[in-house]
Amino acid sequence: MNRTVVGEKMPARPGSTQADSRSWGRTVACCFVAGLIQFLVGYLFYKAVPAIVPAIPPQFGNAALFRPWAGWTSTYMFFHPFGYGVVLALAYCGLRSWCAFPSGWRGGCTFGAGVFLVGSLPIFVIAYASFTVSVEIIASCVLQNACQYLLSGVSVGVVAKNRRPSG
Repeated sequence: MNRTVVGEKMPARPGSTQADSRSWGRTVACCFVAGLIQFLVGYLFYKAVPAIVPAIPPQFGNAALFRPWAGWTSTYMFFHPFGYGVVLALAYCGLRSWCAFPSGWRGGCTFGAGVFLVGSLPIFVIAYASFTVSVEIIASCVLQNACQYLLSGVSVGVVAKNRRPSG
C-alpha cells in the first residue's frame, strides 16, 4: 500500500500532463546546459591555446586554409556551440526515452565519449589527411572537442538524471 505524507507531492504518472511538462522542462534544461558547456569550453580553449602554443594563432592567418575571423565566421563560431548543444542534448534525451541508456554523470560521459569517437575524431583524421593543417592545430581541435563532448555529456547526464524515460 502506498502511503503519502500530508503535504508531500505525489510523483506524476508517466504519460500525464504533469510528467510530460517536467520531461520537457528537463529536456530544455539539458539543451541549455549542453550549449553553455560547449560554449565555455570553446571560449577557454580560444583564450588558452595562444598562451600555451603560440605557434598556432599565426597559422590561422593562412587565407589559403582558413576563412578570415572577421565577419560571419566569428558570428557563426559564437552560436555554433549552442546549436550543437541542443542537438547533443536532444539526442541524449531521445536515446534515454528509446532504450535504457543510463543517466547521471557516467551515462553522460559514455554518451559524450561515443559522440566524440564516432562523430568528431574521424572528421579530424580526414581533415589532417586532406589538408595541409599542422599537427598542432589538429591536436588542439581534437583535445577541445574531446573536452566539449565529455563535459557537456556529463552535464546533460546529471541534469537528466531524474528524467524518467517515457513510454
